[in-house]
Amino acid sequence: MGQTLSTLGDRALILAFGIWVKELTGSDAAAGVAFVFVAFPFLFAPFAGVVIDRFPRRQVFIATNLAMACVMLLSLAVHDASQVWLLYVMILCYGFSAVIITATQSALTASLFDRSELPDANGLLQTSGDGVKLLAPLLGAGLYTLVGGHVIALLDAATFLMAAFCVWRIKAPNDKRHVVGAFAVREELLGGLRHVFSTPALRGIVIALGLANLVTGFSQTLIFSIVGSGLHRTPAFVGILVSMQGAGAVAAGLSVGYAIRRLGDTKVVILGTAACSLASVLYLAPHIAPVVAGSLLFGAGMCWMTVALITSVQNRTPADMQGRSVSAAIASVSTPQTISIVVGAGVSLVVDYRTLLVAMAVVTGCSALWLTRTSARGRSGEAPDALAAEKADEPDVRST
Repeated sequence: MGQTLSTLGDRALILAFGIWVKELTGSDAAAGVAFVFVAFPFLFAPFAGVVIDRFPRRQVFIATNLAMACVMLLSLAVHDASQVWLLYVMILCYGFSAVIITATQSALTASLFDRSELPDANGLLQTSGDGVKLLAPLLGAGLYTLVGGHVIALLDAATFLMAAFCVWRIKAPNDKRHVVGAFAVREELLGGLRHVFSTPALRGIVIALGLANLVTGFSQTLIFSIVGSGLHRTPAFVGILVSMQGAGAVAAGLSVGYAIRRLGDTKVVILGTAACSLASVLYLAPHIAPVVAGSLLFGAGMCWMTVALITSVQNRTPADMQGRSVSAAIASVSTPQTISIVVGAGVSLVVDYRTLLVAMAVVTGCSALWLTRTSARGRSGEAPDALAAEKADEPDVRST
């Protein structure tokens, strides 16, 4: 409930702030910069992990939401173009809060649920987030038209307060400070990265997803070319394809727990990456049906990849390393995606969109194949999924 309320407010707010900046400045570029400020803080995700492991995760989650509720009040000082910088500051703070909340939520979830329940819990959290994304853009644009940016900011502050209240009500007896003593930021920061890249299964998943995300960000720009040049539809049709991606993600979120239990997190990452590759091929078709199918597959694939990555880190990381390891993994796969969004926007001006779609299909397909071979070679040394690892730790009842 906390995440759903907070995500609803955040997604509505970001779009509304983009519209607000456009209205105040009259500049499309100025409005676009607002979205850059959201993605930029994910480059610093490993630093958030140091904080998360230093304090009880529940308290970090609550404090971050309360702080953001206060930050939203800055909007009351925005009245003309000279105060647009305040909106940028607020969006930048939102980006940093998203980094902290995402990693904190993952670490807190790992302490609340048994290992066998984690895939379903993560799937449900991802489903609620993706489901909200279907409604939030319409809500943000509609509310901005009706009540303006100041009221939306205050409503978002209320969602932060409600999220903090919901998590405050959670009983987490195992939640505590996992790292004590003097701050050693460099060592603690590197600790998460070392753990991720020294664990064979995590290393393979992170490298494969990092490679795939070097091209998945192209879709942010190419979707307009797919609609205009491929389907010969108006730009408004983009909204339908985005909604189809959201629908695919919701369906995937509901099924990912079962898939991870049956196949293991590594295989689900492979399937998600392969789904994105197939989606890129379907996007090449000049007909609506295959493109809609591609949108569903792309949304589902990205969801499977995200949930399986988080579950993999949770299952292969000690409690005192959860925050730093999740943050390191997120940074490792988010940084290439941020780069691909920027590169895709620039390259699409000089390269045909179909060429870039082929590149997406080839790179994501190669990532899936590489991870398949890597996991097959390492299968004898490490169990492929959480349940296998859990069973390995259990006594043999028959021999007893």
